[in-house]
Amino acid sequence: METKKTVFETLSIIDVRNITSSKQGQNYISWSDCWDGIKKVYPKARYEVLENSEQLPYFESTMGIFVKVEVTIEDETQKMIMPVLDSINKAMKTEQYSYTTKKGERTVNACTSFDINTSIMRCVVKCCALFGYGLNVYRGQDFANMELIDSSQISEISNLIASKNLMLGELNAQFGINRLSELAAFNFDAALLWIEDAATS
Repeated sequence: METKKTVFETLSIIDVRNITSSKQGQNYISWSDCWDGIKKVYPKARYEVLENSEQLPYFESTMGIFVKVEVTIEDETQKMIMPVLDSINKAMKTEQYSYTTKKGERTVNACTSFDINTSIMRCVVKCCALFGYGLNVYRGQDFANMELIDSSQISEISNLIASKNLMLGELNAQFGINRLSELAAFNFDAALLWIEDAATS
């Protein structure tokens, strides 16, 4: 008699490479692709966004705002929490704040409802990974401590792009970022090489 596979055994062997995107060399799955994949295998799967005592979908602490979700598949429920992060993965709070780095002072804007919603859906994806779906995508990856290029490197890249008559948006798209200031420090040399190659192609 064949033993029925567990949820983890079923979901962990699904090939998610065709729905995996990359940002600065780090892989991720969009929430819509993730949930589509889950529901095709387990149509009754559901998720719940947990609320605070005021029935708001987030929680506050001195360290920042975070969200909580639960995903239920078959008779198993997994929970996940996730901080609300800005575009360079710094914890957001209800008020704007500044912090000091070796490269100077930086500011984190106050959290918005859009930021909270974004974190909720990312949290759903991470929770689904606990069931095995796309778990390998996140193995060994950590955005939170990623060092970014400094102002002198931003100037160097900007000047080189201008001298080569290229568009900054093309470089941003290549590295999966919205603005140059979000470029990871470990991608600085790669960005310079890309500019040189793009200029000669």
